[in-house]
Amino acid sequence: MLNELKKWKAQGLLRPIDLHFGAFIGQLGGDNLTLLSAVFCSEYLGVGHICLPIEQIIIILKKKCMAMHTDLQTFCLRYDLSCLLQNTVQTQRCLEASICVGDRAPLSLEYNALYLRRYAKYEQIIADKLLHQPQNLFMNDVKHQLDKLFAIDFHYIYEKWLQDKAQSLPLLCEKYLDVLSTNSLSKSLDWPAIQNCFERANDALDLMPLHTLIPQNMRCDWQKVSAALAVTSARCVISGGPGTGKTTTVTKLLALLLSAQPNMIVKMVAPTGKAATRLSASIREALQVLPIDDEIKKNIPSDACTIHRLLGVKAGSNHFRFNENQRLHLDLLLIDEASMVDLPLMAKLLMALPEHARLILLGDKDQLSSVEAGAVLGDICAFIDTGYSVGKAQQLADLTGFECLRNTHIDSSGMADNCCLLQKSYRFDQYSGIGFLSNAINKGQANSEQVLALFTQYDDLAHYENNTSSQKILQEMILEGYRPYLLLMQERLSHDGPCPKVLLKAFNCFQILCAIREGNWGVQGLNQITETVLSRAGLIDKVAEQGQNLQIWYSGRPVMITQNNYHLGLYNGDIGLCLTDKQGKLRVYFEMSDGNVADFQPSRLPGHETSYAMTVHKSQGSEFEHTLLALPTKVVPVVTRELIYTGVTRAKKRLTLFANLDIMALAIKQKTLRYSRLVERLKETNRVN
Repeated sequence: MLNELKKWKAQGLLRPIDLHFGAFIGQLGGDNLTLLSAVFCSEYLGVGHICLPIEQIIIILKKKCMAMHTDLQTFCLRYDLSCLLQNTVQTQRCLEASICVGDRAPLSLEYNALYLRRYAKYEQIIADKLLHQPQNLFMNDVKHQLDKLFAIDFHYIYEKWLQDKAQSLPLLCEKYLDVLSTNSLSKSLDWPAIQNCFERANDALDLMPLHTLIPQNMRCDWQKVSAALAVTSARCVISGGPGTGKTTTVTKLLALLLSAQPNMIVKMVAPTGKAATRLSASIREALQVLPIDDEIKKNIPSDACTIHRLLGVKAGSNHFRFNENQRLHLDLLLIDEASMVDLPLMAKLLMALPEHARLILLGDKDQLSSVEAGAVLGDICAFIDTGYSVGKAQQLADLTGFECLRNTHIDSSGMADNCCLLQKSYRFDQYSGIGFLSNAINKGQANSEQVLALFTQYDDLAHYENNTSSQKILQEMILEGYRPYLLLMQERLSHDGPCPKVLLKAFNCFQILCAIREGNWGVQGLNQITETVLSRAGLIDKVAEQGQNLQIWYSGRPVMITQNNYHLGLYNGDIGLCLTDKQGKLRVYFEMSDGNVADFQPSRLPGHETSYAMTVHKSQGSEFEHTLLALPTKVVPVVTRELIYTGVTRAKKRLTLFANLDIMALAIKQKTLRYSRLVERLKETNRVN
């Protein structure tokens, strides 16, 4: 069998690590079926799956045999794999009898799937930790505080009314007052009186009668619901699309919790340095306008760090200082951008969580999953649309005043009682082109005709084919997007112009995103094109004084860190700008997690690359006023619905797409699939403490 597998490796059908793992299983005494299954299990782990479903073994083998021009039945008979030709039950029985499968063996067979044993353990740890509910969560006067923190902002409503008078009043109330389905409520609400209230209003206070005209039982503010859920559940998952107010909600929630327990130790983490910096900035912004006492504001932390930094990386290993034997010192752990956290890291983080501590997961369940194995947040959020148990639904309705919650319940409890989905975007209007496009992509309903219709109908969308005839348009877009920050930079060179923090913000207004790294429409190609275009326009100077040798470093160069450096406080994904300081020397400026800007010598930076263009993966957790999204010119497996959705939703006000719409439509149909059994483990609600 091993000789056969070596032939597969020579043909590029197996990775060396998969073959080596198979050889290891063979040395332990595994039969051909176990050896082959172990190889496939390792192969699946390499592409992000946590386990290998038993029914997949014969499917994978068929593909390998076809690629090698081998008859499947002949292959199975030759290597004593006849059980594969029968059924999955027989295959499972044969695997269960193997010496290499079991509690102390390298392989584990659970939920009709084969695991590398430690990954089965990771899954079970996550399920157990999520279903564990510490006691003594009750807080006094929660309803009053929720009503205060999530009161209607009539100043905001009044401004929106002045801006949107042209649109229908029911739609405006749905968008800004959280009125439920206006069609079903049209007979219940006094629309003439509501119209009169708006038309006669001279300031925000004149809208106060809306409290009576649109009572709470006609509304549902899901931010308030998620806060109520987090107060009453020690394990809380808050998911929502871009700009749905996840961090704003959590800031209010922290104020609520800290008002009751001022000495609570709160830690906030994210999977990357950039995401941690973004979370810190969002919390600080929310605190500026939050209607709470200054003493409470002082207790709310505004500095987040990476998960690795919180756990304490041990040099030269994948182990951490904090673990199941030495727990973290905290009372509440907030994990932002949870969709980016892979299964092993999530398990290690939850193992270090104290038994009494609260846990809040934030993220967008529809975004790209982690680069490494697993889709933890997506699996957890499989319960998010099933409704709450009767008891939880009644509890949330009592606390929020939203009667609609009483009608959306199920007959059992469990993970569903810990999840809430935020449904309204504040980053971009959900009724804008970007909003409609992202929604269509998310539902897999965006064929080429539908996408083209949206781009034709809405001013915030623009589409061009990604071919040679579009090169001039692309170059114009690059100049339009990056000229403003480079002109500001030149002001800085000529006199005391904008500070580095202003330039970093200006650079962040426009960003080129790519699905792949190689090729003319990948990161490398578009970075080269951008540097050429900007150099020809005199906006950057890449030419050294002696000869025509190109400089690596020049004023205005944006760089992205690709390797963590805990000593410098720079992390994978951080973006900085190379600028000239007052002494005429080049320094690279980064905004740090505390909001301050630090500068470094270029030679001191860890691994980095030019970042006019970046991958969609690297853009997660960011937003840009104008996003240029470039897709490949041919079908590429990594381009999926989740990738396109993530790229599109980085745009705050404007999206420009360079893509073949037929190829894009095919990609949208491809939803990322990652095999795991976390959902099945979380269904075992009888294990809830």
